[in-house]
Amino acid sequence: MLLLGLGCLALATGGRATTVNPPEFPDLVNQSDFIVRAVVKTVVSEYAKPGSRKIITKVELEVREVVAGTPTQPLVLRMMGGKVGNDEMMLEGAPQFKVGEEGIYFVQGNGRQVYPLVAMMHGVYPIMREAAGREYMAQSNQVPLQDLSEVALPMAQGNAAELQRRMRRTSEALTPAQFVQQIRAAVKPSNNRLLER
Repeated sequence: MLLLGLGCLALATGGRATTVNPPEFPDLVNQSDFIVRAVVKTVVSEYAKPGSRKIITKVELEVREVVAGTPTQPLVLRMMGGKVGNDEMMLEGAPQFKVGEEGIYFVQGNGRQVYPLVAMMHGVYPIMREAAGREYMAQSNQVPLQDLSEVALPMAQGNAAELQRRMRRTSEALTPAQFVQQIRAAVKPSNNRLLER
């Protein structure tokens, strides 16, 4: 298995997680090229070019709502890493995409950066559903998002994330509508990129 280092794109060995500084909520919003609510339609990993061992993954999103900015059509996120046959190249800490999952995506540098979401794991917020059908927001580690201040905190992984999931009441988590409202309120008046729709 090949591990991809975020800073210099060098291939490394070892199991270190990628270090990403979590952004403050207004920075998360205003660093985005566009923000969408979307469902993962397809996930395809392939070699970047014939004869190369470099793997890329293309994630096609079906846009349900444009929250800010102007997304490309069709919207296909292109990122480093993935699995082709027995070859695997992964970016430690990067969220995994599964067909059918819905979320709110803060897209930045698609096709130009190693990972096209703002601050990697901090740039995707899955939309979860309670048994009764109520939708609520979560961070990419599946921990319910109750307050926007949590965006700027380091993201727990493994057992720590599992403990947080058990301690949080999903009924107190933000709904998608509340989250979208806060995103739109955080767009700076001078940010023409996100105001265009």
